[in-house]
Amino acid sequence: MNRCYIMLLLLAGCLLIAGFAFAQSKDGVVVLSPPDSIKPTGPWGLAALDQHNHVLYVAGMRGIDPKTGKLVDGAEARIRQAFLNMKHIVDSAGGSLSQCLRVVVYTTDMYRYRPIANKVQEELWGKGPYPPRTIIEVHRLNEDDILEVEGTFYVPPK
Repeated sequence: MNRCYIMLLLLAGCLLIAGFAFAQSKDGVVVLSPPDSIKPTGPWGLAALDQHNHVLYVAGMRGIDPKTGKLVDGAEARIRQAFLNMKHIVDSAGGSLSQCLRVVVYTTDMYRYRPIANKVQEELWGKGPYPPRTIIEVHRLNEDDILEVEGTFYVPPK
């Protein structure tokens, strides 16, 4: 048996024992759904890890409390929760916010919510360096939410 195949099977077993849900395609893409994450609200995955390039793509996260499945009350708390939901997935995959390659933020009101997103991002990333970010004002988000954040991260090989 190929050594890489054996290593992959061992890794898969360890992840299953740890309760880490994933699905791997034959081309090295692993779809991730870490424990204690939000549940997708439709036919989409929370994140996908490109094992060849060690890049993690995190889907748009909103301010949903993973314990209740409901949106968090209050603009700042909800925006913080959206970023924390993304951080949880990154941490679970073995990465960190400092390894962020790009962040995209969608908001329904640039004037009201961009300053809050800036504040939360400064809290989470500290004094920087900050990843490249695009922020876009949109007409509407799912469940009339106020902000959604997605990110791309480098995840070092284990």
